[in-house]
Amino acid sequence: MDPLSAPQEQTHDDRLASRYINLLGRKVGGKALSCSDEWFAPCTNLVNDGRGIFKAGYFVETGQWMDGWESRRSYDRVRPSGLEHDWCILRLGIAGVIRGFDVDTNHFRGNAPEFVSIEAANVTGEIDDDTEWFELLKKSPTQPHQQHLFDLEPCELADQVWTHLRLNIYPDGGVARLRAYGEAKANKNHYIDGELVDLASVVNGGRGLTCSDKFYSSPSNLLMPYPGINMGDGWETKRRRDQNNDWCIVKLGLQGSIRKIIVDTAHFKGNFPDRFSLLATKTQRQDIEAEDIEWQTILPITKLYADQEHLFISEISVDSTAEFTHIKMNIFPDGGVSRLRIFGHPNWSASDTA
Repeated sequence: MDPLSAPQEQTHDDRLASRYINLLGRKVGGKALSCSDEWFAPCTNLVNDGRGIFKAGYFVETGQWMDGWESRRSYDRVRPSGLEHDWCILRLGIAGVIRGFDVDTNHFRGNAPEFVSIEAANVTGEIDDDTEWFELLKKSPTQPHQQHLFDLEPCELADQVWTHLRLNIYPDGGVARLRAYGEAKANKNHYIDGELVDLASVVNGGRGLTCSDKFYSSPSNLLMPYPGINMGDGWETKRRRDQNNDWCIVKLGLQGSIRKIIVDTAHFKGNFPDRFSLLATKTQRQDIEAEDIEWQTILPITKLYADQEHLFISEISVDSTAEFTHIKMNIFPDGGVSRLRIFGHPNWSASDTA
C-alpha cells in the first residue's frame, strides 16, 4: 500500500488532560470492580496508563489478546441485572466533580461498541442493588479505533461529587481505556484539627498548571500519591542549551500556610537538577504567568542530590501564618524531579471542599 494513502494514526487529544485530573487513573487508585462480561479481555485494563497496545498474531485461549475490556458477542446472552447491554462498574481513585470523559476504543477496529453511556453514584460503602445511579453522559455514538472526548453539559448534577461510575456499552464489544477528568474535592472530615495536609496533592485537588518544558513527562506527576516508580513517573525536562532555567507552576488544591516541604529526586541519578528554588503566591487570577504576579520566595536556591528525598522545615523563609494558592518551582538548569510535597495547614473556609 502507498504510505501516503495508508490510514494515519490519530494524534492523541489532550484537551481534557491538560485542564483536569484523571480521577479514575490507576496511579490515584482507580479500579474496575465488576462487569457483565469480560470473556475476551478483563475490565481491569480500563484504568491502565497509556492508550493500550496491540500485539498482532498474539492469541490466548479466548482469541486475539486485547489490551482493554472486551465482552462476548450478544446474541441471546443473559447478563447480570437483566440489561440488554454490557456494563462495567468502576470506583474513582479520587472522589470529585467530573467535567468530561475520554472513552478510547484504540485498536478495537472490528469489535467496538456502537454506543456508550456513563452513570455516576456517590457511595460511602459498597455498590449494591439499592445504589442510585445518575446519568452524566447520555447514550452517545462511538467509532472503532478512536478516542472520544465528551464534555459534560452544565446541569444540576454538574457540580456534585462522585465516587463510582457505570460504563454502559451497546450492545457489546471492547473499550481500551476510560478516563474521568475533573476536579478532586478534599474532604475536611478526613483530617483532624491541626493536622499537616499536603496542600499540593492531586488527592486534595492540586494540579500542575504550566511549565517551561515537559518533553519527557508532565509536572502533574509531581503531585501524585505514593512514591514515584521510575523516571517516567515524575517531571523531567530536556537538556537546556542556553543560560535559562526550567520551571513549573502548581495550583494548590487547598489554600493554606506552608510548614514542611519535601522534594524527591527518586530514580533521577544522572539527570537530577543541580539546584532548585520555590516561590509562592496567593491569587485568584487565571493568568498565572503574567509578569505582574507577585511571587514570594519560600525556599532560596538550594542544592539537590541524586535519587534522594530532601526535607525542608527550618529553611522555609515565610511566616508560618502566611497563606498561598500557587507554587512555582525553579530547577537549575534542567532535569527531573519525582515528587513535590507542600505540607501545611489548610484554610478550609477559603477552599471549595466536599
